[in-house]
Amino acid sequence: MISAAKGPFEPLCILALADLHDRVEMLDRLKDIVEGIKPHLIVFCGDLHNASDREAARPAALALAGLGPKVLIVPGNMDHRDTVPDLWQEAGLIMLHRACFRFGQAAFLGMGGMVAKDPRRLSDPARFYHRDEDVYEQLSTLLPQADGAACRIVVVHQPPRGVQDTLYNGESSGSVSLRCFVEERQPDLLLCGHIHEARGEGRIGRTRVVNAGELRRGYGAVVEIDCRDGKEEDGVDKIAIKWIDLLS
Repeated sequence: MISAAKGPFEPLCILALADLHDRVEMLDRLKDIVEGIKPHLIVFCGDLHNASDREAARPAALALAGLGPKVLIVPGNMDHRDTVPDLWQEAGLIMLHRACFRFGQAAFLGMGGMVAKDPRRLSDPARFYHRDEDVYEQLSTLLPQADGAACRIVVVHQPPRGVQDTLYNGESSGSVSLRCFVEERQPDLLLCGHIHEARGEGRIGRTRVVNAGELRRGYGAVVEIDCRDGKEEDGVDKIAIKWIDLLS
């Protein structure tokens, strides 16, 4: 069970969020939860905004930063290239797109955006689109920066193919090369969003996959992960998840 009480060893406590789409009032509702659980980090898995220009996007960026803990964030397909890098830096958010961030014994590997099914969309200057194979290549390039970390955590917008990626019509819409990376490298945890209807958790081998859900509808997750050396003991899961529903 997850609680605010910490023992002699503190597991890494992450507030995992995604897909706010500029509905700022949901961040106000989160304040009491943040105060209660006191997460070490907030990890936001893309689509903080809703294709907004800089002025329309500013309130959400400032409100997210204003929750208190450090915020690691990757862009989603609705966060525009001409808006978010400078705005997020100004707000104090830590851009994790195509980057690695070390926090204690944990290493976070980030890749935002989404796969462009239509190659013509790759030339869109406003959107974070990429080829599917770019995900595997980029995360593999970042992986050496995680050497020595007791926990490796991947942060993406789009889920891996076949896990927490099913659309309402039953179509599996995740990234194939992300799935390949996870199968081969087996990070401890993968945090994602994007597919609003696929909130929940799954596994790829020993990797826990968490789709945090649509914060616009009040959803999120608190994830605690034991990042001590030695990792899992036999029969003991080192990751605990508590789901958030702000509207229940």
